[in-house]
Amino acid sequence: MNTSGSRLSALYIGQRAELTRTFDTAAIKRWCALAAMPQTPSNVPEPLIAGLFSCLLGEQLPGHGTNYLKQHMDFWRAAPIGARLMASVTITAIRAEKALVDLDTQCVDTRGRLLCNGRALVLFDL
Repeated sequence: MNTSGSRLSALYIGQRAELTRTFDTAAIKRWCALAAMPQTPSNVPEPLIAGLFSCLLGEQLPGHGTNYLKQHMDFWRAAPIGARLMASVTITAIRAEKALVDLDTQCVDTRGRLLCNGRALVLFDL
């Protein structure tokens, strides 16, 4: 039974999901090894922050069956290694006839300072 249509109809404008994550030095070094970066950066690499949004979109909101169509991010300050980061996505528009969902994206540090914000457009696979 295909339930993705009912899952799409359960979404609403203003719906929000968030997650927190701390990247320690060991995690950064592992990522650098995978990315073939010879030197460990002094801050959390931007692709790891972008990955927080990917995790939210694919696992929580809208959830499984989500495919990126567009993403835009503006980075305002560096995320220190070891800082607790909170990423969030909020639905701003739903075009149910095309199964498209627009979302605001944001990542802040423990002091509430904006590290990154942007937008995502996803296709919710029906």
